[in-house]
Parts: sequence; C-alpha cells; structure tokens
Amino acid sequence: MDFYSRAQELKSELIRHRRTIHQLAEVGMELPKTTDYVITQLKNMGYQPIEIMNSGIVATVGSGGKTFLLRADMDALPMGEETGLDYASENGNCHACGHDTHTAMLLCAARLLKEAETELKGTVKLMFQPGEELLCGAAAMIEAGVLENPKVDRAMAFHVRSTDPKGVSYIYGPRAASAGNFAITVHGAATHGAMPYNGVDPIVIGSHIVLGLQELISREISFTKGAVLTIGQFTSGSSCNVIPATAEIKGTMRSFSNETREHLLKRVPEVAGDIAKAYRAAIDFEWLCDVPVLMNDETFTDQIRSYIEDLSDGHFDVFSCEPTTGSEDFALLANNVPSSMFSFCAPYPDETKRYPLHNPKVLFDEDFLPTGSAVLAESATRWLADYA
Repeated sequence: MDFYSRAQELKSELIRHRRTIHQLAEVGMELPKTTDYVITQLKNMGYQPIEIMNSGIVATVGSGGKTFLLRADMDALPMGEETGLDYASENGNCHACGHDTHTAMLLCAARLLKEAETELKGTVKLMFQPGEELLCGAAAMIEAGVLENPKVDRAMAFHVRSTDPKGVSYIYGPRAASAGNFAITVHGAATHGAMPYNGVDPIVIGSHIVLGLQELISREISFTKGAVLTIGQFTSGSSCNVIPATAEIKGTMRSFSNETREHLLKRVPEVAGDIAKAYRAAIDFEWLCDVPVLMNDETFTDQIRSYIEDLSDGHFDVFSCEPTTGSEDFALLANNVPSSMFSFCAPYPDETKRYPLHNPKVLFDEDFLPTGSAVLAESATRWLADYA
C-alpha cells in the first residue's frame, strides 16, 4: 500500500480525531473520556482493543512472526489553553505538549495497518498510554504486560515538534535526558520567630540543602558528563513571625549519562540527610520518579531512517537533530527492547504564532499530521518484512 497517499486521503478523519481529543484534554493516569474515544475508534476499525490497566490501551494487527510496537501518549497538561482555537479545551487542561496529535496519528496509522493487514509479515502492537507527563505511565503499562503476549521485538515512538523545521527528525544514541524527580520534607521544631534558639528552623536548613545539592553538580560531576539539578518548589510556614515545624522541597535532576544518574540517585538523599542532621533536623526523602536516559538503538534507528527516507520521496524532509534535555518515559521501554523515538516536526505556518511545547498558545500544522501516520505504518510494515 502507498501509505503516504492513503494517509493524505484520511486527513479529514485524522484531524477530526485530533480536535476531538484536543477538547477532551485529560491529565495524569485517569483519562476516561479519551480512553473511551480511542477504544471506540479502534473497534470501529475492526480491532479488539484491551484496556490492560486504567487508561492503558493495547491493540494488535497482523499475526505471528515478530512484533513491532508503536506507542502514543494521550495525557494533557494541567494548564489553561490560550490558543483561541474554535476547538480549544475549556476544562482547565491543555494539550500543550501535542499528545492529542500523537494519539490521532496513531489512530490513523491503525486504520492504515488494518487496511494493509494481509501485507504484514508479523504483528504490530499499538500502545496508547496515560501519564507520560508524570513519567509513570510507561512503567505502569510495562508492569501490566504491554511488552508480552505477544512479546515485543522492537518499539518505536514519536513526538510532535512545534518550532523545528518541518519534516521528520532522528538521532542516534541519547535522545532524551534521564529524570529523577524528588520530594524532601525537612522536620524541624516550631517556635516563635523572636526565639529561634528554642526551635529548629526547617527553612534555614532547607536553604542549606538547596545550596548543598547544587554543589553536587559543580563539584562531583565532570563537565564531560554534565547534569542539571533544579529545585522547583520550596514551601514552608504561614506566618512572618513563626518558625514552622516543616519545610517541603521538590526538585528534578537530568542527565544524558546513566552513570551520572546512578551517582546522583545515591548522593542527593545522602547530602540532604547529612545536612539536616548537622543542624539537628531530620528529613523524609522520596523519589517521585526515576526514568533513565532514552537511548535510541543505533542499528534500529538507522533501519527506520532508511524506510522514512524512501517514503519521503521529495514529499518531506528527513534530517538529524540534537538530543533534548527534557525526559521521556518511553526510555523504560527502550531499556527492555531495541527502540527509537523520532520527531514529527509540524511548525505552524504563521511564524508569528509559533510557540514552544508546554506553552498554552502552542499551535501545530495539522496538514503535516498524515505524514506522521504514514511514517508509523511504513516503518512497522517494512521492518517486519525485512526481519520476519
């Protein structure tokens, strides 16, 4: 099948999917309306989708042979939308990361693959996941068995881009940084602000912890294996003249080196705890998530790149890109099977209205979305044919 031409014929259907999902805009691990919509559309195409966990959907097409997984994330962000679109979400959530386009493109690819099912030399597994923004949806789906029955041999994911040049981009090796989000509760002793010596000040101690964690980056991590450690929240107290009993600190660390990640996983709670102890306090420490570096398998990436270049045939550009310091829980799948994530770059035609991802005004060129669906169907079909 000519997937590129057929995807163009399905453009209005794909855009309808995208706009419907865009308006639903649900967040986190519970996406009931989005899940119902995706399941209904898959059933209408002749699939028998299974919800292997809450809001985690799996469907297969083809049979036997090796299994090629295609993944899309479905969750939105908890922010109000400011696009002014006729189909803008009005529920306080916003698909500012473009996951509505991911889900719509995979739905269209599902239609293409179902129509070409007799050509498949194996099985394509479709994975629709919640909770990517929380960096926990992929782990939950792995635990629920997404990589088994049938066992997955290769996995491919993708992310829409809003400011890159139009086309499809790829990268070998590290694609996205690791992520370790953490929460620290400093337990001091409350007292009146006029008598600080009668208490243990968690705000002062928390401040030392914040500064001490920064020293990990500047004094324990080689600049050739760089990392970022950012404190995004520091909350404590309710009165200007009272030293509170506790302080809450939340932050994140990122790196392109799993060796560096392992070092920080050990040292962040260690340093925070030792600083607190030195000032007569104690801490509770929790890792909110731990996602490794997303490593694109070089051989597999090169195979998929060649299929995409064949498909492009002058219709769109294919080019290499730089890794992103953002993180992706698809990395957990890539830790289990050879995998690769590509970018579908769909900048809005009007350059004055181009905004980055996670901006409440972000817009995408819907005309480019069928290209993404064609790439997904072509990649899965060609790889199964070559490595059946």
